[in-house]
Amino acid sequence: MRIYELTPGGYDRAKSFYGKAKVIETDGETLLQSYDTIVCKIDKSGKFVRMWSGYSATTMRHINSFIEMFGIEGGGKKWWDALPTAIF
Repeated sequence: MRIYELTPGGYDRAKSFYGKAKVIETDGETLLQSYDTIVCKIDKSGKFVRMWSGYSATTMRHINSFIEMFGIEGGGKKWWDALPTAIF
C-alpha cells in the first residue's frame, strides 16, 4: 500500500491541500480520501467509481484534481451529481 498527499491540479488556485486529501494505492485500485472519507476510486479495470453520496465545494476541488491527475474526463458539481454512488 502506498499513501501520498494529493497535489492541486493545474486549474486549482491552491498550492497545497495541506494534508486534507490523500491518494491511497492498494490492491490495484487508487482511492481518494478527502478529510476522513473515501470519496471515489479508480478500480482495477480503470473505471472511476463514486463512493460518497455527499458533496462539498472543497471535496469537489480534491476530486477535480484527482481526475485531472489520472486523465479522467469530467469534473464539477453537475458531473458529480449525475454519477451513481457505489453501494458496498
